[in-house]
Amino acid sequence: MKKINFYCLAALSFLGACASDNQVTNVEVVTPKTVNNSSAAANESIAANVIPNKNIVPPQNNLPTPLPPLTKPATGEIIFSLSNFASLPNWVNTDVSAARKSLINSCNAIIYKSANNFLSEKAQYAGRISDWLEVCNLAKQGDVSDREFFENNFQAWEVKTENSNTGRLTSYFEPVISGSFTPDNINTEALYEKPKDLLTIELGDFDPSLKAKTIVGRISGNNFIPYLKRADINPNNTKPIFYTNIGDAISLQIQGSGRINMDDGKQYRAIFTATNGQPFSSPASELIRRGIMQLSQASAGNVKKWFETADPKLAREIINSNPRTVFYELKELKDPDTGPKGSQGVPLVAGGSMAIDPSYHAYGVPIFVSAYSGRIKDTQNISRLVITQDTGGAIKGPIRGDLFWGTGVEAGLMAGKVNHDANFWVILPKKIDPSITNPKPKFVAGR
Repeated sequence: MKKINFYCLAALSFLGACASDNQVTNVEVVTPKTVNNSSAAANESIAANVIPNKNIVPPQNNLPTPLPPLTKPATGEIIFSLSNFASLPNWVNTDVSAARKSLINSCNAIIYKSANNFLSEKAQYAGRISDWLEVCNLAKQGDVSDREFFENNFQAWEVKTENSNTGRLTSYFEPVISGSFTPDNINTEALYEKPKDLLTIELGDFDPSLKAKTIVGRISGNNFIPYLKRADINPNNTKPIFYTNIGDAISLQIQGSGRINMDDGKQYRAIFTATNGQPFSSPASELIRRGIMQLSQASAGNVKKWFETADPKLAREIINSNPRTVFYELKELKDPDTGPKGSQGVPLVAGGSMAIDPSYHAYGVPIFVSAYSGRIKDTQNISRLVITQDTGGAIKGPIRGDLFWGTGVEAGLMAGKVNHDANFWVILPKKIDPSITNPKPKFVAGR
């Protein structure tokens, strides 16, 4: 589910992460929920669903023998500190079942790769495929509880940089919207297929130091130039594949994909195929900049409602202030219980999958997140164990995550309220020592 960070719709793409070192240990658990019915009641909150397993004995408080200290890293590089499960905030009450399901999905992709390959060339701290084969096999066995599975086979490592251990958690979801193959009085906003003249160039093919870097554009004469901005894209450039209302179109493009209840009576999934390569600018940020909306009011639901009732000319100005747009393909949805695929190529699980920056983290790695100091009204602290399975244009940095909340109305309401300071712990198979294998990728402030 190649996607743009959901909270960009809800305003915080223009703010940097707070550099506080304070850590909240009294954490309430908020449980993401999947809603597959687009007509479900749009409640403003989902009750916390905390069911501690009384049969599980908390792990011992003693740490393993400390490892030798690392050489002092350059500013911004990842630093791993040995930890344990007992020290994770609210670990005993944190839902880990979704993470195990997500891990099994990731393992289904991992096991077919060469055992000697790194899980990620850019994030070699996560070890090689061979280091994961045993835990992938055990994950599918049901003889131990989910919590015991992680405690018995994994080790926790706190993620820091030289500057801070605090980053940012936001959240996204899969919207369910109505659409039409032809425009009408309600469905006026076109969603387009990938233009035939849009080209993506892999820069690593020309310079190995730029591996995994791409640029998007088009050929004009003898030159390769940036692709058209959102305001310049129309049916003369590419083919509309369906239409929806303006608020739903904004939501869909922010999320990257979604389910469409089409006018032919079938449900489809709009699947991300590309962007126009232009920089992303949050529509919510533009509303705040113009004084139309306050930061504390800029939830996803409020922004969507504003677009649906605003003067069409002003709404178009706000939309076009963001030069980036997303292109799609439509596929009929065969299994409504299967989540959208993330960048790893496996289905996402509500509350168990997270988008990260693949420059710093490999796909398929468990990360424990403790998130606090929410910036939207009526938000709760969050503790989750998730698997890295997706990425997004606004997800940059080693302590930056976007939690997949699920599908439907309620998931969208809750995802729109997540914009928290956060601490990360990577949860690795016990045989992996990230302080030795980590190539220490550089963190570029403000990316």
